[in-house]
Amino acid sequence: MNIVIIGHTYISPINRKKWVVLAQLYPALNITIIFPSTWPTTLFNHVAEISDEYYLPNCRFVALNARKTGNELLYSYKTYQLYKIIREAKPTLIQVEQGCSAMSYAQANIISKMLNRKITSLFFTWVNWEQHESFKHKLLLRPIEQLNLASAHAAIVGNHDAGNILQKKKFLKPIYVIPQLGVDTDIFKPDPQPRSGRKRIGFIGRFTPEKGMLTLLEAFADLAHFFADWDLVFVGKGSHKDALEQGIIHHNLHERSFIIDPVPHEQVAGLINSMDILVLPSYDTPCWREQFGHIIIEAMACGVAVIGSNAGEIPHVIDIFGLIFEQKNAQALLAQLKTLMQDDGLRHALAQQGLKHAQTKYSHQAIAEQTYACWMDILKHRKAT
Repeated sequence: MNIVIIGHTYISPINRKKWVVLAQLYPALNITIIFPSTWPTTLFNHVAEISDEYYLPNCRFVALNARKTGNELLYSYKTYQLYKIIREAKPTLIQVEQGCSAMSYAQANIISKMLNRKITSLFFTWVNWEQHESFKHKLLLRPIEQLNLASAHAAIVGNHDAGNILQKKKFLKPIYVIPQLGVDTDIFKPDPQPRSGRKRIGFIGRFTPEKGMLTLLEAFADLAHFFADWDLVFVGKGSHKDALEQGIIHHNLHERSFIIDPVPHEQVAGLINSMDILVLPSYDTPCWREQFGHIIIEAMACGVAVIGSNAGEIPHVIDIFGLIFEQKNAQALLAQLKTLMQDDGLRHALAQQGLKHAQTKYSHQAIAEQTYACWMDILKHRKAT
């Protein structure tokens, strides 16, 4: 069976391993993964690299030139190039991972109709908040969305709220909840060397207000005097860095709180393993909610205890394998931090439980198996109808 995957996520080599694992598990599949040759982000400007590192006869990665890169909805490929790749692949199923309003998904659906083959159409979306529709959206993207939803035979959503939003759009076809990416347990794993020295609470992510770093700083400031052997580390960059630096000075924590520039994804595991607790203190806004919180499962896979707010998908990801606090509530976060900081046994127990959870539910193999089962179910359902 031939599968075509389209999504900008796979411009990053570390994100491609899911498909390599899936191709290894199911050698009867032939998988073609298409992504733009460049993609700008807040932290890095990604440029596609195609190497033999992940080469398999039944799994190939193709980088194509694209317009409006950096915009998940509006970016598109040169139509003939995309048409040629899809025609050569002869797919049974096409999965586009840019949401139901994406121009690239419309391209794939139109090409499928041009090829006049019975191709199963599937999309992935993370969007878990009610989006304000501008005039441009209503004029341009609404017709594209209607085309895509009508063409789709099913959807995969990265969180529970995204599924609810699709149902509100009257999308009545099968919806599967599966994260877009798992965690590479060959990279994200516990450090065999035991931690020593000062203990660390850490945050890793974008420095933007909704990520809640100031809530974490406020909670730590009230605890720092009682836990003299603990430090606080922020890893990342963004528009809120100045406010974070000012907050550290305001609380007189410049010798206990540190800001570290972001590192390539392959090096994040080393930073996580330098921490004793990882915190994701995000909060909901009218135009954004935490769609998953991938750093949580990476911390779990490293055997590090996690604390997260009750924003977006975070509680579903942590489940019973960490602690949850009310978003934007520094005192609630303080209480959960204090619980783990003063109880080594509980902290280590949650870390070990989270490790097993990440390995069994969120490893690349686990996500690959869930994805394959989803495909088989969709094809079976379509054949029956």
